[in-house]
Amino acid sequence: MSTEAFQAGVAALKSGNKALARQHLMQVVEQDENNEQAWLYLAGALEDPQEMRISLENALHINPQSSRAKQGLEWLRKQHPAMFVEPTPAIAEAAPVATAPAYTGATLALADMPLSSNAIPDQPSAPGPAPMTQPAIVAQPNPVAVPALGEVPDILPCPRCGAQTRYAEQRCRQCGMTLTIKADRQAPSRAPAIIAAILSMLPALLWTLLAILIFGNVFQKYTDFQKQLKVIAPPGLSLPEAQQKLQDEKVARMEELFSASITPSLNAAVVFLLIGVFGIVMAVALIRRKKYGFWGTLIYNSIYAFSWLSLLFAVFRLESEITPLVQLLSQSFIIDPSMSVSGNADSFFTMLKLIIFAFASYYLIILVLMIFAWKSVSQQVVRFVPQFEELSDGNGHFNRGVVYQKRGMWYLSMLEWERAVKLNPRDSTYRHALGLIYEQMKRPADALQQFEQALTEDPNNLRISQDRDRLVQTLRA
Repeated sequence: MSTEAFQAGVAALKSGNKALARQHLMQVVEQDENNEQAWLYLAGALEDPQEMRISLENALHINPQSSRAKQGLEWLRKQHPAMFVEPTPAIAEAAPVATAPAYTGATLALADMPLSSNAIPDQPSAPGPAPMTQPAIVAQPNPVAVPALGEVPDILPCPRCGAQTRYAEQRCRQCGMTLTIKADRQAPSRAPAIIAAILSMLPALLWTLLAILIFGNVFQKYTDFQKQLKVIAPPGLSLPEAQQKLQDEKVARMEELFSASITPSLNAAVVFLLIGVFGIVMAVALIRRKKYGFWGTLIYNSIYAFSWLSLLFAVFRLESEITPLVQLLSQSFIIDPSMSVSGNADSFFTMLKLIIFAFASYYLIILVLMIFAWKSVSQQVVRFVPQFEELSDGNGHFNRGVVYQKRGMWYLSMLEWERAVKLNPRDSTYRHALGLIYEQMKRPADALQQFEQALTEDPNNLRISQDRDRLVQTLRA
């Protein structure tokens, strides 16, 4: 998934589609925060200079020797020097920001959750009424205790509103958010799925090869037919009207007969090709652990197994009807009793039943393997458990907050950005983002404080000023 998204993002960026490139590359860095190349390409897909700086600094943090990251930051420094002005000596904050250890979870697991419709923090917009699928958030006066790394307590915070939820609950009673994610089952081995896919692919390849041979035979017949037409009706030969009419009628009859002779072959070839291609595609998808590949392969081989078993049953019935008839004819001297007709019939039916049983067993083995392959492709619903991990870098907490915010996990995002502000109190971007999340969490006084402090650090930032003025008007109203 990560490799495909990275390649798609790079291709989109090279084609000039920055929006699509951002979408793919954001998926990559959410799954692997230590992917240096993804951060570098993401910087090229971003429009906002501050966002580009964050991406480049992330790449440089992963690889301090990255020349591309250094060159990109140097280019930004020349284009936007104000963004790199060293801050003045720290001034005391008006009030300490309440901090709490951050929750972090597997980014791959987060990718399974629905995206929020709100803008990311560094592209702020006035928060409108919450959609029906995301009820209004009410701040929790008593946040849930933070679990230690690796600990799974019975009481956990709701990722969106911070309300107390029990581990066994699947939906928050406060805001209605789904508390579960889909995770891969722990299969002991992928061997059953791979073996089943290979066994299923072999007959599919034979069907495809048979279709190709039929198409080749039909093409050869068509070539020979065209040669015959040139002999019977040479092109450019001028004939009297009566002879030309007879010749045209003869050619029309020949074409009609030829079409009738090759149509069944073409129809069979198309059917064989579709059967073969379907089997190959489903087998490849099963190897890649796609759920549709599992179900497609299961149905594909179930049809074969049912067909061969039905044929075996039909042969048993036919044998039970023919054997008494042969014995009756022998007793009536209609058939010479000295001839071993009955013995030949028994041998024939025995061989036929063994062949049919072998084919049926082949597909039954595949179906048994599919039962064991289910765990390697299926997913189970598990409770999302955020866990504590404190970093020394504000960028790390800020980027994790962005991931949580995109998933609608406002409470976890708030904890991450509070930690980022504590580590970098003079960063206006962090404070602006924290102010927006406080506003989303129904804490307008704290949001206003963060906006004011952010403007103290960056008084010329128009977006922060607009958000501050909008919040002031809302509070006065």
